[in-house]
Amino acid sequence: LLTAFLVPLTSPSAVLADVPATIGGGNLHSVSKARGQLRALHAVGAGMCRFPVSPNDYGLDSGQPRPERLDKLMLLAHGHGIEPILLFEYYTRTNPSLHDAARWQAIGKAYAERFQPNSDWLKLQGIHGWGVRYYSAINEPTWKANNPTPIPPEDYAAALEGLADGVHSVNEELMVNPGGWIEGSLRHQEHVYSKAVAPLFNNGKLHAIGIHRYWDIAYVPMKDRYDWSLQSQFEEVKRKAGITADIAFYTDEMNVKKREITEDEAARDFLTALWDALSVVGRDGQRVTEFVMPWNIFNLTSKDTNYGLCTQLEPWTPVARGKVLQLVCQLTAGTDFVSCDPKGAGEFVLQGPEKKIWVWQNRKDWSNHCGTSFTVSDITADAHMLTVYGWDGVRQSIEVHGKRTLNVRQLTVGETYMFVASPR
Repeated sequence: LLTAFLVPLTSPSAVLADVPATIGGGNLHSVSKARGQLRALHAVGAGMCRFPVSPNDYGLDSGQPRPERLDKLMLLAHGHGIEPILLFEYYTRTNPSLHDAARWQAIGKAYAERFQPNSDWLKLQGIHGWGVRYYSAINEPTWKANNPTPIPPEDYAAALEGLADGVHSVNEELMVNPGGWIEGSLRHQEHVYSKAVAPLFNNGKLHAIGIHRYWDIAYVPMKDRYDWSLQSQFEEVKRKAGITADIAFYTDEMNVKKREITEDEAARDFLTALWDALSVVGRDGQRVTEFVMPWNIFNLTSKDTNYGLCTQLEPWTPVARGKVLQLVCQLTAGTDFVSCDPKGAGEFVLQGPEKKIWVWQNRKDWSNHCGTSFTVSDITADAHMLTVYGWDGVRQSIEVHGKRTLNVRQLTVGETYMFVASPR
């Protein structure tokens, strides 16, 4: 079961070969609640989750890291075949002092020693080829509600460098990232934090930029503009910060806010948003997205109208956006990206042993040829059926009859399509 979720440990920084294994959700805090959440991830078809770690648990003030407090949760995630990432949370509202690099180095070392793949502790539990590969810290540093006293940028950089040094003292191939950055602050405020850590990206200590993307019809608009796309903002952050290394990308919080739109409209845009997040490319056009986590797979719409993706957790009962997420995981299972062109055609091709998928962002400014028809080319010789999917499921089913090229008509501008060729 678990081998489907992992790349070979000789190359832990490679993008996972199975797309749903790079999709997940958070937060998982306690064993009692996590059981239902992990079952929900299975219902989605996702393979990752986020564990937030509080300053009390990682010993920020005491100087005594307590990684063992995550043991039961870690074993539970393993039992469900879900890979965790760790987020060391920090807010000046509750912990005025960020402390020095040495403190963070001890934290990184302690957690990596216990939870890295094939750690002594995991092997004692009979677990091999599985563990925590991603370590991040200091979520949304510009969020004033949790950081009423701004975090000094130099302290922020020192803490992340210390964490990276501690983790890498255990295993240089483990990945250390800053916690996610808020979309609005990246656009409207000075990039003080991205600039502060730019040298750490350029010297290889930090691995990936994380951006939190909450699309909003007015404040973070998607219609007829591409400048809020994660691809655009990823490049903008690197340029303004002075990050010259060809780094990776992730988002551990993304969604389409259901504000002044219907759930169906949010689901239509959510499909575009998912492929936007999954398809970020680097300097040479290679895909650099490592994982995508919608917020929030576990929240009920009765309590979280804007972001909740289900009406019931057990069994997981999705709303339209949740169904979109489930559909993408179902269709892409066992596939990997063959080509990725988010900035031109807005097209992506994925392939696996049993299917080939073409994705098209058929939106103005998201594709240089949006329209009412799409040509599917290089169809595999064994394909019998081409199925066209929109956000609401199957739109068309076309028998291939040995054709290698098909022109699909009656498409609508302003949404994303997936074309799946399969032998059956």
